[in-house]
Amino acid sequence: MSRTAEIKKKTREVQIELKINIDGTGAREISTGVGFLDHMLEIFSEFSMFDIFLKASGDTHIDEHHLTEEIGMSLGEAIREASGTDIERFADAKVPLDEALCEFVIDISGRPFFFIHNYNLIREAFYANIAHIFFDGLSRGGKFTIHVTVLKGINSHHIVEAIFKAGALCFRKATRERKLGKPSSTKGYID
Repeated sequence: MSRTAEIKKKTREVQIELKINIDGTGAREISTGVGFLDHMLEIFSEFSMFDIFLKASGDTHIDEHHLTEEIGMSLGEAIREASGTDIERFADAKVPLDEALCEFVIDISGRPFFFIHNYNLIREAFYANIAHIFFDGLSRGGKFTIHVTVLKGINSHHIVEAIFKAGALCFRKATRERKLGKPSSTKGYID
């Protein structure tokens, strides 16, 4: 049985239709109107092996903020819904891309917290904003604790791409089913 979720959201700022299968093969159809974000989400789908079908639009005539944030929040909600609680829960990964090297650490904890260490190494604001806004939204939407560390890098595109790849690998590991019939928590639940 596949673990799936579907999110539909319509506000005055954005419209989102999202379907996800976290036991997929990386199949995807992604259209956000923001080319770089599409590219990063395609990478995320490929390396997480999550099937992602996303159609989103928003007030990008202002900037990409609202759309990027809401997509992150919606994807977080969908991953949380699809994964359940009998999962590995924790994961970490380091990914290089040419001169860039990034580390991603996650706890599917029920406690939303997000931080990018060495954020200043992402020099161009466009790339920095996409990374920060998306993963902050993802963390809040899914109630995940996420730490990203930019260890090295010069090219902002490479840095952000390495973050998305490392994140994808982490989600692939952390959402893996344990099949023990109980939540991955000494408390007996993941909030």
